[in-house]
Amino acid sequence: MGQEVKDHLRHALSLMLKPLVRLLIAQGVTHAEFSETAKEVYVEIALRHFETEGKVNKSRVAILTGLTRKEAKNVVDRALTTDYKDKTHSRPARVLTGWYSDPAYQGPYGIPLELPYEGAEEGAPSFVALVKNYSGDMAPRQMLNQLLESGAVLQVDDRYKAVSRIFIHKKLSAPIVDRLGSVGYRFFSTAAKNIDADRESGKKTLFDRMVFADDGCTDEVIRMFSEYLSTRGQSFLEELDVWFSSRKDLNKPGVPRKETGVYMLHYVEEKDDLGSLRELLQERGVGQD
Repeated sequence: MGQEVKDHLRHALSLMLKPLVRLLIAQGVTHAEFSETAKEVYVEIALRHFETEGKVNKSRVAILTGLTRKEAKNVVDRALTTDYKDKTHSRPARVLTGWYSDPAYQGPYGIPLELPYEGAEEGAPSFVALVKNYSGDMAPRQMLNQLLESGAVLQVDDRYKAVSRIFIHKKLSAPIVDRLGSVGYRFFSTAAKNIDADRESGKKTLFDRMVFADDGCTDEVIRMFSEYLSTRGQSFLEELDVWFSSRKDLNKPGVPRKETGVYMLHYVEEKDDLGSLRELLQERGVGQD
């Protein structure tokens, strides 16, 4: 693969990840957790599509994925022994754990102390000191705001009180999260298959079409389009549902089946989200040292 194609793929990956990473951060999924998940997917795909015969050769997997052999081994071992619900504690969770378990931040009977934001004396228990000990270089004020917003910490006069050992982001229901995964998989699966088909002449592509406003729309016209699409789009989907129902008998018993269907979605681009990290840093006045 040429470097130019790799550069374009990385740019495409960046665009695909932006809305997802925004959601991950909002729900407390750390970069470390994302990174471990990405490693697992790399190993799985390497085995499933590029190393399909014989025993698992960790050296070969390492070559295919760019992981070290040790990393590949760790991924394989973890997949065999660890439940997917296990996770690395986020920084807010680590701060709360320290607040509840470190004697320096506990009062009588192990009850967490109500902490001032900053200590009156050097070495005195304070929220700033707690964050420094358990969250490294994260800004204390930012950490405090997150804990206050989550309800894990309350402000009592000029001090802060821990009321929960658990840091919980705004909850999403499991069905919604599962739907996100299935929508993303199906969309990118079709797009990737069609890219492969373009490289191999004669290979049939799946339906992949788009219509959009040439010069964009105002919020009012977008609202009108949303209402129009809700009616006409629903009618079309119901027509497709009837099509499937009327052909159920054509599915022969004993013949393998695959899930198939059509997704319709209305997208609205936010121009700021399409810029690069470099452009954002320049806008914020960050220059090279």
